[in-house]
Amino acid sequence: MDAVPAATAGPAPAVPEPEAARHALLRLVTVMLDGGDEREVLWGAMAAIVATGPFTAEAAYTVHHGLARRCPPRGVAASAVARPGSAVARGPAVDPTGEAPAEAAAAEMVAADRLDRRIDALDGHSRRLHEPGGPWVRAIALRYQDHCLGYLVVRSMTTPSVEETDLTDLLAQQTGIALARHTGRRGVADPAGSENLPGIGEDALVTGGGAPTAALGATISALASQLAVHDALSRAAVSGKGEAGILQILCDHTGFAALTEDRFGNPRAWAGPGRGEPRQGPPGEPGAGPGAGPGAGPESQCRDALMHRARRRPGAVRDRNRLVVPIEMAGDLLGVVALVDPDRRAAETDTLTLEQAALVLAPQLFYERRLAELEPHLRRDVVDRLISGEATDDAFAQAASLGHDLRRPHRVAVLEWAGTAERAALGDAVARAAGRLRWDVLVGSRGETTVVLIAGEDRRDPGGELHRAVSEELGTGTGAIGVGGHCDVFTDLPHSYDEAVRALTVRRRSRDPYGSTGFEELGLCRMMGTGEGEREADRFVREWLGRLLHYDARHHTELVTTLSRYLESGGSYDATSETLLIHRSTVRYRLQRIREITGHDLNNVETRLNLHVATRIRNVLNTPR
Repeated sequence: MDAVPAATAGPAPAVPEPEAARHALLRLVTVMLDGGDEREVLWGAMAAIVATGPFTAEAAYTVHHGLARRCPPRGVAASAVARPGSAVARGPAVDPTGEAPAEAAAAEMVAADRLDRRIDALDGHSRRLHEPGGPWVRAIALRYQDHCLGYLVVRSMTTPSVEETDLTDLLAQQTGIALARHTGRRGVADPAGSENLPGIGEDALVTGGGAPTAALGATISALASQLAVHDALSRAAVSGKGEAGILQILCDHTGFAALTEDRFGNPRAWAGPGRGEPRQGPPGEPGAGPGAGPGAGPESQCRDALMHRARRRPGAVRDRNRLVVPIEMAGDLLGVVALVDPDRRAAETDTLTLEQAALVLAPQLFYERRLAELEPHLRRDVVDRLISGEATDDAFAQAASLGHDLRRPHRVAVLEWAGTAERAALGDAVARAAGRLRWDVLVGSRGETTVVLIAGEDRRDPGGELHRAVSEELGTGTGAIGVGGHCDVFTDLPHSYDEAVRALTVRRRSRDPYGSTGFEELGLCRMMGTGEGEREADRFVREWLGRLLHYDARHHTELVTTLSRYLESGGSYDATSETLLIHRSTVRYRLQRIREITGHDLNNVETRLNLHVATRIRNVLNTPR
């Protein structure tokens, strides 16, 4: 027998291109229908298999009189199926002098003989030949009716998918028909007699009930049609039209309206007539008829049962007036794609096209979901770099990739909300609120706070508008917002962030901790909020009001409040008594007690100013630290 080099591990083959697969299949059809010998048929089929999957060629065999005989390729055929690492591609090992080393030749002969013996021992059906830990190897039987006419042996560095092995079986079936046709032309019969190999005669091959040629043509036509559909779907996937483009191809090739839904039954996209038609089913069926949405209890249970049934077996399942295929990747359900077929007119080719669309849609939906998961992290990273002063000019491109124009003027807002379990929930609420306000924002976080970069010209009360909108989204107004100053360039964002944090701190420590405060509203309280400024403000309050605050705490009096109202009214007894709803003599008495406790002269202008500032700060802060 002819010897070929033994298989050795090589680099993983590239993913086959649809054009290469179509070229190989058309060549196989030409060999099958237009003549040629068995060798051309075998290696034409091998070329098609290699082009349509992650395979490399090992060997081809014909079977005559029950015996398998190796059929080596011609030079042209070998080049058509050779890939890096394949036995056909390597050829015999040679030394620099051009002579094959004896050891390598002997090893190749031993491997070839071993493969020949294993093929001889087969029972006429396809079998896997690989050993544990070795490359995937399979002998594909080429059968016609009840007879095996040959084998193709292929190898793969990875385990082929079910779809890829199914396609090799389909090609093997057609190759068996072609071999039967060539065997019949030469009059070669089985040793038991030609009557035991029905349909081999020339007349039977051209006309008559057992003719394989018509079946071959029909199958090849269907296969070519499937390849064309797959090519069209693949082109739609990379065209940028996304899910809608893929559904349009599905609609155009089947003639049925096509749609996708997420895994919860919510509609995603639609192509074709009758958009929004309700699912229809027999009377009394749960969820059937108009108004039955995916959120209903019985409908949800029915859908869960449908998804369980669809994922347990391959192919499409019927869901009342629809054919449905789940869209999955890595064992995770991403959604479904369906054809609207109330009259049950869909043919097998339509079902196959629907299944191909599900395969093409899977990476699209998986990418979208991963992007949705990653986008908040990307936004948070960009915002963190901008407010920390670490951003460079590449921040413009990063923000643009997230749909945000960083070249516009900005303000920074910092938010905290009581009752929000996770920052992500508050960030989502802010994003929705900004969408309703038609604001262009970037939402991130820093520590326990949510940070928002608000783009656009100066607004009159951005904090107040945002507080109201977020309160509506969350159903509670128990939140505080601090808004920093206006900045024209992104390098000023750290300064605006610091101002927003100081404004938020003042708001949280005020008597009314819920609402919004802008940095420009702080006045003298700008010294508070962070760092040394806040500590200095606390010391100032303790210095001028400490004794009075201690007296109020011990005796449950309101001397500090009385002093604050008196100074705010410009020293008017009448205005103070009216504000506090107490008698004028009570005001006079309290002011006398204040002089005695503090030792301050309220008639001194500088003293009055310091006390006024201290009471203002105290009114903003609940209690000094």
